[in-house]
Amino acid sequence: MSAPLAAAIAAAAYREEPYRLPDGRRLERYFDPYRLSAEPALLARTAAALAALLPPGTQALAGPALAAVPLVTALSLHTGLPAFYLRPVPKGHGSRRQIEGGPAAGPAGLRTVVLDDTARTGTSLLVPVRRLRLAGARVHDALAVVDRQCGAAALLGQHRVTLHCLITDAGTS
Repeated sequence: MSAPLAAAIAAAAYREEPYRLPDGRRLERYFDPYRLSAEPALLARTAAALAALLPPGTQALAGPALAAVPLVTALSLHTGLPAFYLRPVPKGHGSRRQIEGGPAAGPAGLRTVVLDDTARTGTSLLVPVRRLRLAGARVHDALAVVDRQCGAAALLGQHRVTLHCLITDAGTS
């Protein structure tokens, strides 16, 4: 990725204010994916950079709700690949699905890459990897805009998933 793109992402999406992580720890600075998603030109440039990280043979994209949805959609628009969106739990009404979007046949058999805004411990990427594999998808790669270097690559590697990231930033862990 180019230095100007990394600088533009940092200027748009890094926040210098306290942020509480799900595990209770606190950050003084964090990456806000909604700020990135709210800048259409920057989101398009980010999608192009993420597309360059896609492994050959990728057939579908997927990401967890909510922060990954704009990124997955932008990458889908850029590449023409179908996109799946994963709910935290199955929908309680209507279709009752946990995996939405994509081809009507679902992800079974498709080489699918999971995308999220940040990779910290890897759990937010591993959950959709497991769900997609249960649905028959072939998932061996994950993408993130930012790798916070808190163990995501190691955790995903234990599950035969390679992590590819645009930005490595140990300072946001």
